[in-house]
Amino acid sequence: MKSRRVLSLLAVAALATTVFVGCGKEEAGLKDGTYEKKSAADERGYVASIAIEVKDGKIANVKYDEANDAGSKLADAEYNKKMKEISGANPEEAFPALEKALVEKQDVAAVDAVTGATSTSDSFKKLAEEALAEAK
Repeated sequence: MKSRRVLSLLAVAALATTVFVGCGKEEAGLKDGTYEKKSAADERGYVASIAIEVKDGKIANVKYDEANDAGSKLADAEYNKKMKEISGANPEEAFPALEKALVEKQDVAAVDAVTGATSTSDSFKKLAEEALAEAK
């Protein structure tokens, strides 16, 4: 009788463990490495690019830029000044904000668009999704 009770308790414990493990949150996990993507050139010749570094299964570093034959938007002080006046945002502010948000939130869908930089935000998210798809 006692051995039956012990076997029953063991069976219940095994079943409970299976249920709890099976119903736990499944994380996709990311493979460590650096994942890069580029867009096609836009009407002004700018190509957006992203490099996402994954360490220990998490997004550790993100580098985003938009550049053409003349150089990066980040390095163009005049471009940044004009964009700030026109839209209220510029690459100097938008790129780092998007990069930081992705590292903090670890989820492209949770990254909010930067006001005044909607096109850049959309491009960033699209390239980030493509790069992270390779990391899964």
